[in-house]
Amino acid sequence: MTPTLLTILDYACLIAALAAIGGYVLAFLRNRPYVRPLNSLGLLLIGAALLAAPTVVGWAATSPGAKPGPLLYFVGLLVASVVFQMIAALRKRKQRAAG
Repeated sequence: MTPTLLTILDYACLIAALAAIGGYVLAFLRNRPYVRPLNSLGLLLIGAALLAAPTVVGWAATSPGAKPGPLLYFVGLLVASVVFQMIAALRKRKQRAAG
């Protein structure tokens, strides 16, 4: 795996992780009163995983016989997970009628 590709993966992980953590905080603050703080917890956990992903990818890329395909797949799925969870967490919901 080329150093350029590793750098791109590092930046993709960092940007997606910060977006996930920011999205969790935004969804948490937006849903007052804090009735369900665990609804968007997946964003926070995926963000934490993405912060650790560059280390794991770096170790895997330097191992003998490493192939870039599974690493790209791994990072791509995590980034896609952030995108879809942010859409779900930040979408406008219709207010339910009380009672």
